[in-house]
Amino acid sequence: MDSAGELKGPVAVTGAAGYVGSWQVMRLLQEGYTVRATKRASDLPSGRQTWEDDGSFDEAFQGCIGVFHMATAMDFESTDPENKVIKPTVNGVLNVMRSCKKAQTVKRIIYTSSAGAVKRTEQKQSHFDEACWSNVEFCRQTKMTGWMYFVSKTLAEKAALEFAKENNIDLISIIPSLVVGPSIMSSMPPSMLTALALILGLLLCEHLNLVVMSI
Repeated sequence: MDSAGELKGPVAVTGAAGYVGSWQVMRLLQEGYTVRATKRASDLPSGRQTWEDDGSFDEAFQGCIGVFHMATAMDFESTDPENKVIKPTVNGVLNVMRSCKKAQTVKRIIYTSSAGAVKRTEQKQSHFDEACWSNVEFCRQTKMTGWMYFVSKTLAEKAALEFAKENNIDLISIIPSLVVGPSIMSSMPPSMLTALALILGLLLCEHLNLVVMSI
């Protein structure tokens, strides 16, 4: 709440059912913000809009002063990664940007990208900065574990930055590497599985049928 004891916001959080998103919602509520959270398409009744549908965020963002875009498509075993992971992620971030523009009240968008959008290149680098990007064609050609996720996050972040520049929108992109910590959700994110694998020495974890990778 602010100094007058009134609620702040409202703000919107996409991907609120995820690991990072759930913590973000809790922190915002603790700080006195009114939060609007969006659900994944799999949680919606048949026939409802998904994040790929144009205008699907319009109502949720109306009147919001800030938007935290954390939703992303994650399916490392997809048989059609271009249409099931990459395109939905890019289309989703553009839909978020367009709805923020329509709302005319959003002062800032915080986009959660990934280290996967920065460090997947042919040559190893000793340091990374805002000028570094993963090589999309290299990822597509080598098809390393999680390649479709790296491509989707790279293309989505570039699309968001371009849209923000063209439309004078205040956008901040966050680049997390390995996200670890206690969970307030019933499921465990891939990054936590990676951390536990390193600690326990279970680098393959094939017997648990787990995909071990850094986000």
